[in-house]
Amino acid sequence: MIEYFRTAEDTRSLVRLDAEEDGCWIALFEPTFEELHGISTRFAIDQDDLMAPLDPEEVSRVERNENYTMFIVDTPVRDEAPGAYGYKTIPIGVFETPHHVISVCSMYRIPIIALLKRQRDLHDTSEIRKFTSDMLLASSSAYFTSLQVLNRRRMRLEQDMDHPTRKDLEELYDLDESFVYLTTSLTTNDTMLERYRRYVLLSADDEVRELFDDVIIENRQALETTRIYSGILDSTIEHLGMIMNQDLNRTMQLVATITLVLCVPTVIGGLFGMNVEGIPLAGSPYGFAIVTGITAVLLVALLALLKKLKWF
Repeated sequence: MIEYFRTAEDTRSLVRLDAEEDGCWIALFEPTFEELHGISTRFAIDQDDLMAPLDPEEVSRVERNENYTMFIVDTPVRDEAPGAYGYKTIPIGVFETPHHVISVCSMYRIPIIALLKRQRDLHDTSEIRKFTSDMLLASSSAYFTSLQVLNRRRMRLEQDMDHPTRKDLEELYDLDESFVYLTTSLTTNDTMLERYRRYVLLSADDEVRELFDDVIIENRQALETTRIYSGILDSTIEHLGMIMNQDLNRTMQLVATITLVLCVPTVIGGLFGMNVEGIPLAGSPYGFAIVTGITAVLLVALLALLKKLKWF
């Protein structure tokens, strides 16, 4: 699918176009081979470069070509796998040509695109590097949105930790996996952005360089926030594990207490129930009552001792 956008002069927001115009943003979502081939031929872009962002394992990088500059960044998306609660990251490729910004992504509905469509005060799409900076800022905003969702989920789980379940622990591990994805992607994005600033923006004017400095700052703030939230989540998981271990210890202690208490009547019943001569109180009409009374006294004494020892 190919869509075309341009920045409206009055609202400074994106409007969708019916066809390509000079200076517009060309966005490819889940493109077919024919669409990639058409863009490759039209703008003299290597088709392998166009296909690179479609590989979910592609790492963030920047390359400068005679006809275009390509950089690939990771952007967060919801994990749609069954039973998943977190986020993952996918690559999105951005190509700066002399008159267009071209993006390639393997998914249609991703947060960065939705944020750009809602955003105001965007630079004109014909201002290639300035609009590219807007796209990268939107990517950082998408990370912040994902982090807020993950952190709110962590806080809700933390509030229900009086009786944690296996499902709660699995969900926390899913959140931890999401933070690992986000941290790794933001780190590689930072390396790519630094390389872009050093080797591509050498000839750019001060305004463009300042805009890109803002992009780097936003990315690093997102990275630092991710590390903070990840550290808090690790503490939460450790705390949850301690609670579950404590609950297990209490359960085992209760089982041991019940077993110890039941041993007393079992031993006494076993001794007096042996079919041999010479059993004490065997000929007494009050033998059963006396043995039962002694057993009850021993049980009460044992329970009092265990209570004093704080076994229960």
